[in-house]
Amino acid sequence: MKWRRKYNFLQLMVYYAILLSVVIGLFTIYMATSTTVANNRAINGSLTNALDKVGDQVTANDREVREIGQHLTGTNNQVDNLYKYFELSPANYLSYSQNNAYSDVFYYLPTETLQAFTGNNDIRKIMISMSDYDKNFVATRQHPGGYKTTKALDLTDQFSFNYTFVNNANLKNYGTLYMVYQTSALTASLKKLSQANNLQLVVLSSAGIPVYQFRGPKITAKQATATTQLVRQTFGSQEKSNEQVDQTYRYRVSELANGEKIVALVNKTAIRRTHLWRNVIFLGEALLIDGILLGGLWMTFRSYRLQLQGMIRSMTLVGTGDLDERLQIPNQSGDLKTLATGINQMLDEINHYIYQIYQLQIEQQAANMKALQSQIQPHFLYNTLEYIRMYAVAEDEPELAEVVYAFAALLRNNTDQSPTTTLAKEVEFVEKYIYLYQMRFPDQIAYGVQIDPRLASLELPKFSLQPLVENYFAHGIDYLRMDNAISLKAQLIADHTVYLEVRDNGKGMDEATLAAVRAKVRGEAGLVAKQQHTTIGLRNVIERLQGYFGPASQLMIEQNELGGVTVSLRFKLPQ
Repeated sequence: MKWRRKYNFLQLMVYYAILLSVVIGLFTIYMATSTTVANNRAINGSLTNALDKVGDQVTANDREVREIGQHLTGTNNQVDNLYKYFELSPANYLSYSQNNAYSDVFYYLPTETLQAFTGNNDIRKIMISMSDYDKNFVATRQHPGGYKTTKALDLTDQFSFNYTFVNNANLKNYGTLYMVYQTSALTASLKKLSQANNLQLVVLSSAGIPVYQFRGPKITAKQATATTQLVRQTFGSQEKSNEQVDQTYRYRVSELANGEKIVALVNKTAIRRTHLWRNVIFLGEALLIDGILLGGLWMTFRSYRLQLQGMIRSMTLVGTGDLDERLQIPNQSGDLKTLATGINQMLDEINHYIYQIYQLQIEQQAANMKALQSQIQPHFLYNTLEYIRMYAVAEDEPELAEVVYAFAALLRNNTDQSPTTTLAKEVEFVEKYIYLYQMRFPDQIAYGVQIDPRLASLELPKFSLQPLVENYFAHGIDYLRMDNAISLKAQLIADHTVYLEVRDNGKGMDEATLAAVRAKVRGEAGLVAKQQHTTIGLRNVIERLQGYFGPASQLMIEQNELGGVTVSLRFKLPQ
């Protein structure tokens, strides 16, 4: 009877093992089929996306070349101006340009090419050839103004586009504009496609000449050359039919309005190899999972005793002081799992408490060390700056001595941990801050201060005015101007209200930016990232004023008549 029960149990395990293997096998087949279908869709999507990306780039480049060509030869006077560049020496052309600079249709060719390079970082070279002249015009990023050369133009294996100059009277070609573009950005974007490893792409000019080729990381140079030759013969010169391409590749073709063709291809052998490799991986994973599950099933019923022995050994190690030891938790539910889980949780909590105590001790030691260092470092800096100032005085450098003194005062104020200061000291601190900028940009910055004497001893939070002035120097000042100005005003108005104002004649803000900054200061959401830095200081100022003088304190931002910004603070004095 005992043997029969054992036999029935083994038979049940065999049935369960067969059922488990069948389920895993069916799931593997389903996953392999689904993955193959998804991969085919991804390949088709990558082909389409590649055509779209390259098509957009080719269309944009062609449009840009056409627009520049039309700009250079749009009128007879502009055509004459182009001829003048080739006829005259650089010095004579410059004189000719100066004499005609105020003409509505005049352009200076080196300036036009320089603007083209500036407007599009992908342009590598601009070239012009004229039928009536032996010399060609060439402009590169190293020589954006261009120069004349007798060397023949070489466009081999370059991503180039051209615009033909045609005489409207006789419809004859009298010149051509060529523009060569770099392909690094386009190639990088194609490499990001999901199926870029085996992707190949060829751009054929209207004459059937390859002007751009892309090959995925798994495509060799030899394979890419063969593919390009086949594409050229099939879709360019049409020496061959589509039969070989159909048999070898899965491909898409796009013909643009300017006659250029874009062909994106993936080798069918590579596709089959990818599918086969993925199916082999699925099969291996299925066999591994099946083996693990079956082995686990077999080992479960003989592992109970081994698990208990393991738990006893682990507890012995814990008793000797090894708190990193953990009990192995059984996979099946039961008393052993509950016991092991509870003991492990208890050990985790003990370790956690020990770690917290240890960290607190370390942090306390670090805090004590930093506190001692903080007492020494400012004193050392002040002495060093005072030594530099005295040395500047001894060397008859009063401006340097004054700058060092101002900087030392700013540093001393920053390291002072006092939460409040007087209005007079705050203004003195701001004046030293402005003074440093005046020394850096001499004769460009002026400032004025109007402080009601009754407010000189007013206690207010530190750095109530400095962030407002700092915002001006960070965002509002125009260092190209010589008349930059900023003013500070403090006055006592009705009802014991203090009015502080910082006014400048800087760049100002447009209405949208001004509204966004106001919203952020009020604590509303929706500010874009580039405006965050401007409003952090303002928000900090009004929050500290409201905490010190009460919630009725206000901060207002307005565009002033000078074109700059006026930031004002209002708060009531305590009764």
